[in-house]
Amino acid sequence: MLKYAYYQQGKPTVGEGLSYVAPANGDFLWLYLSKPSVEELNKIVQDFSLDLKTLQEFSHASHSKRYSTTPFQFVFVDYFIEKEKIKSTKLLFVLGKNFLIVVVPQPFEYYDALFHRLVHELTLCKGARSIGHLLYHFLEEDTEENYDVLEKTEAQIISLESGVVGTKEVNVREIVALKRELFHMTRRFWASAKIIFAIKKGITPLVLDKQSANLLDDIYHTFQHQLDMATAQKEMLSDVLDVYTASLSNRLANISNGLNHTMKFLTALTVILMIPNLLASAFGMNFKLIPFSEWAYGFYFIVGIMAVSLMVTLGYFWRKKWL
Repeated sequence: MLKYAYYQQGKPTVGEGLSYVAPANGDFLWLYLSKPSVEELNKIVQDFSLDLKTLQEFSHASHSKRYSTTPFQFVFVDYFIEKEKIKSTKLLFVLGKNFLIVVVPQPFEYYDALFHRLVHELTLCKGARSIGHLLYHFLEEDTEENYDVLEKTEAQIISLESGVVGTKEVNVREIVALKRELFHMTRRFWASAKIIFAIKKGITPLVLDKQSANLLDDIYHTFQHQLDMATAQKEMLSDVLDVYTASLSNRLANISNGLNHTMKFLTALTVILMIPNLLASAFGMNFKLIPFSEWAYGFYFIVGIMAVSLMVTLGYFWRKKWL
């Protein structure tokens, strides 16, 4: 799907399909392609002298990168929230002196709405002054969405922290997966910031006026701030893992202490009953001559010895706190 906004004296003419015209004089053109067809790709390749291979393969990029400077082609790995879920995709930007092409590999409601919203908002504020001005507004909306993404990841970290310090079960794989995603996010923010820096330095066909350069400088610092936030969240997750490890160690230590206490109790009980049981076994043997067997108080004497031995061992283990 191809949509376009042709800006003539700052006022856009919006349309769809291949009916756009190449910009002339001081006019400029914004093309937005979502899952472009072969016909649409061939059309823009021919009109703007682009590399078809880049347009076909940019969605496989692992991070934000620059492809060429004539025209300036670069890909952003972008984050956004759609239906309360964090999603990411690659955005290809082709930047010329009087045109901007944005390509999304598949349809997303977020980018479709962003295109129409920007066209409408820029029309209300007397239109876009230049390609640099248009690029700034697109990137500003997009980078602001990164704050919503980071807010959501922070909420996930807080939830994981609550689980670690509480009784809630914690999925370690979830912690590791989120930490890995934050690691990729920091790399992508840094790569995106480098691309903005390259545009500011003037290595592109785009000629920036002073105000547009200052606005892009704001985007650059926004990426730097978001990079710091993602790095801080990554460190928070490391702390969560450390707390979880300590909590797990404490639980294992408590289990081990409980097991030791049980073993002590059983050992003490065995020893306490062993001596009376030994005496009862010895005097219960079927022999003709057994000490005290003919004594009138022999039974009571043996029972007394058994009771004394039981009380002595019971007192010993009680003082040792094995019982």
